[in-house]
Amino acid sequence: MSNLPAAKATMIKWVNGVPEPAYKDINPSSVKQLASTALSLPYVGEWNEELGIFVIEPRFEGLSNAEVMWIKIAEKAALGDLSAANIILDRVLGKPKQSVESASVTLSYPEFLEMIAKRGEK
Repeated sequence: MSNLPAAKATMIKWVNGVPEPAYKDINPSSVKQLASTALSLPYVGEWNEELGIFVIEPRFEGLSNAEVMWIKIAEKAALGDLSAANIILDRVLGKPKQSVESASVTLSYPEFLEMIAKRGEK
């Protein structure tokens, strides 16, 4: 048996309206919960090296991380970025379904050869 500790994931629990990490075993549900929590947090802006602070464009004030992400992806798509457009269309409309055409052949091999020979005679 290994002496390694079991894998843990940082999970979020809310304490007095503030997200706080809590450790739980990793599972798909916990990862989804963590992602949802991170997306719902308020957007803090982009780090400005000169000022040494996060700066938020006025149009993004009060929005969540998810809202800012969608706006930025939509703007890229509108400027012609095909990967951004595909992201939006895949999430909103769903990925296009592929259609497959199939043909069923009920001829025997000799019948098939006879059919080809008749086509060649015309």
